[in-house]
Amino acid sequence: MKGSITFRFSGDSNDYRVHISRQGELDSGDLEVVAALLNEDIMVAKLVEEGKIQATYSDPTCRGQLRDNWSN
Repeated sequence: MKGSITFRFSGDSNDYRVHISRQGELDSGDLEVVAALLNEDIMVAKLVEEGKIQATYSDPTCRGQLRDNWSN
């Protein structure tokens, strides 16, 4: 990546919008990684909101529980 990406979020977890501003050179691999990270954050937020997972001492970001929940 030889550039930068700026995100602006609006809406709620059921109807969200992401406005992206790009500067410099970015390739499709950079954008795929960013999209995957955003999708994971949205999935974590929904599962936490629904009470299906919660932050713990051993998993404060809920990422481990997301993988367990998603793989089942």
